Amino acid sequence: MTQLGYTAVLVLWACSTALAISCGNIENGRVKPSFFFQRRKRTFECNAGYIAENDNNRIECTSSGWSPVPRCIPIQCGRIENGKIVDKVEEKTTFRCNHGYKSENGINETTCSSEGWSPVPICIAPCIITRQQLETKKLLLSNGRRRTVLIQSDQTMEFLCGEHSDLKIPYFIKCVDGRMDLPTCISGTGEKCGRPPTIENGDITTLSLKEYAFGSLVEYRCQHYYIIEGDRKSYCYNGIWTKVPVCLEPCVITQEDMRSRNIDLKGESAQKRYVSHGDFVEFKCRSSFFPNSSNNYRVQCNAGQIPYPQCT
Repeated sequence: MTQLGYTAVLVLWACSTALAISCGNIENGRVKPSFFFQRRKRTFECNAGYIAENDNNRIECTSSGWSPVPRCIPIQCGRIENGKIVDKVEEKTTFRCNHGYKSENGINETTCSSEGWSPVPICIAPCIITRQQLETKKLLLSNGRRRTVLIQSDQTMEFLCGEHSDLKIPYFIKCVDGRMDLPTCISGTGEKCGRPPTIENGDITTLSLKEYAFGSLVEYRCQHYYIIEGDRKSYCYNGIWTKVPVCLEPCVITQEDMRSRNIDLKGESAQKRYVSHGDFVEFKCRSSFFPNSSNNYRVQCNAGQIPYPQCT
């Protein structure tokens, strides 16, 4: 490279560096050096032990500072699954779930502590109902059509029975954690049914009759802390009841189980002793004990079983 060319590179590098300096330093991070003039757009990286709070690490130096504002957060908190951080004021961090997802209990604020996010930011998954599923179940959307739809978690959607079905009543089904148990529309000759089947840890919501007409329905419910899985309603179809739901067992958290693993319940989980199937619970290490890096301290109850973490 000629002396003139070398001088030009140094000038361009100095200009680029000056722009970055004018926008200020990045807390717990730095702007990556560049030997070529890149206008005002730069890339930043976080120091060891920190991570960029969002996926995008491209920033631009504007008259009002860096845009978007680059933030590096401790790795123990990390990114928010199925969501992103939108603002941070002192200790409070505001996050937003991705399209179709919804924050658990409507909470969109959290704090990054030495033990991680508190409360843990959770974005519940949406439900996707396909045209093929609707055709298989002989269902229609409330507008009388069949098409693939995305339904936000906790949102309720109305379904109708389609043509050639003996049942014409609407169904209102809620999306829960990415799942919707669709009913099946039926047709038949009209045989009556006897008493509906019994289910363990649950019962029907009305008095049981000796005989039911074709197309009749009964609705089931579970005991406290048990979670119903499957369609709550069962229909009399040609002398036979359609598939009944099951009641999934909750998890029972005992002091003995926690003591043997040197753990306690954490934060909002501190008062929990019964955890319903599918719900999460969070643990922390007891005083003088330390977490095992291979363990997950936020765990999910699965049909009465909970994978306790261990502290040493």
